[in-house]
Amino acid sequence: MTIADRIRNRRLQLGLSVDDLAEKLHKNRATVYRYESNHIKTYSPDVMDSLAEALHTTPSYFYGFDDPSDDPADPPHTSEARILARGVDRLSPEERRQLLDMARVMFRDIFDKEEDHDA
Repeated sequence: MTIADRIRNRRLQLGLSVDDLAEKLHKNRATVYRYESNHIKTYSPDVMDSLAEALHTTPSYFYGFDDPSDDPADPPHTSEARILARGVDRLSPEERRQLLDMARVMFRDIFDKEEDHDA
């Protein structure tokens, strides 16, 4: 498995879209696609550190030395979350907004608790 494979697999395992990861890295989505498509052969230590932080793992995971599933603090993610994350990547900004609006209605209690906690 390549570094690119591990980056993509970890992103999907966490249920993140390409745009989510790009935002966490302060990069654009094209950069994330390059990271995940094996076009980059050498990563700087700064990039590896940023990726590890954004993906809740360690730089050594990307080189195949660590398994993020060994971390008991790692939240469980279902295959449904990965499917949703991949689907969101394909939505237009307007479709994403509509989906988020629907999610807010469906999960009102969860969103209300998060907003109360953030205030």
